[in-house]
Amino acid sequence: MVKDDISFFYGNEIQFNLRVSCIIEKDGRILLHRRKTDDFWNLLGGRVKYGELCKNAIIREISEEIGCRCKVVNLVRVCENLFIFKNNKIHELLIIYRVVLLDEIDNSKKEEDIEIKWFTKDEVDTVAIKPDFTKEILFEQVDELKWLINDEVSNI
Repeated sequence: MVKDDISFFYGNEIQFNLRVSCIIEKDGRILLHRRKTDDFWNLLGGRVKYGELCKNAIIREISEEIGCRCKVVNLVRVCENLFIFKNNKIHELLIIYRVVLLDEIDNSKKEEDIEIKWFTKDEVDTVAIKPDFTKEILFEQVDELKWLINDEVSNI
């Protein structure tokens, strides 16, 4: 049974998404991805499907995007994220996990329309990453869950 993503429009004004993403760190580097049409990088992840647990959604997304298994280590952030993307107002609830990869990345199973790359801390500082707050949390070693609000819409 195919399940739809938890994503819907409120009239013509705003789109709501429930998304998961993850921080993947290995040997002091962070794995990021981007759609080949985008000019920014972001954490791997995607939308949660109706009836799917968020933890299971990130495991599925990693398998779909880079063709490998992962283990969820901990929940890092819950973010209420309001922003504009492609002229649409988006209200997103973003759940960010820290995960470790259990396999090597299988480029033959990687989604064709994405590019993936490992970045050092210095390299992260020089590239565009969305959401903007992402850079602040990438290399943190925080053991407690934090709530984050990113509101780029109210000021527009």
